[in-house]
Amino acid sequence: MIKHFNNLFEYDFWANKRVIDVITKDNVIDTKSELLFSHILNSQQIWYSRILGNPKGQTPWDIIPYQSFAEIAQLINEHWKTLLKDKDAKSLRKTIEYKNTSNEKFSNTLEEILTHIINHSTYHRAQISAHLKSSGKNPPITDYIAYARK
Repeated sequence: MIKHFNNLFEYDFWANKRVIDVITKDNVIDTKSELLFSHILNSQQIWYSRILGNPKGQTPWDIIPYQSFAEIAQLINEHWKTLLKDKDAKSLRKTIEYKNTSNEKFSNTLEEILTHIINHSTYHRAQISAHLKSSGKNPPITDYIAYARK
C-alpha cells in the first residue's frame, strides 16, 4: 500500500506540474485559476502539518503568487516522499487527531487522509480545467491513466 501511495503522490505532482505549465504559460493565469491552485497547495501543506502534529497558521484559501507554484509544488512533493519513506502498512492505519480550520476536532487514519488529499487535488484540478476551457484555453490532460501510460 505504501508503494501505491508513493505512486499516487508522484501522479499528483505530475498533474500539478502540467497545470502549472498551462496556467503560467503566456500569462494565462487568472484570479480563479490562481485561487484554486493556491487552495490545492495550501491544503496539502495544511494536511502535512496536521499529520506531523504541527498545525500551520495558513488558511486553505490564502493566495500564493503563481510565480511560486512550481517551487512550492516541488517542496510538497518532497514532503510526501519523506513522510511515506518511513511508513509501513500498519502506520497507514494509525489514527491522526487534528482540528479543522473551524477548530473542530476530528480523527482519521493516515490512509484516509492521504486518500482525501489525492482526491481533493484531483477535484480542484478539474475545476481549473473546466474554467480554462470555458475561457477558451486548452486545459492540460491530468487523468491518472495518462500518467500511467507514460
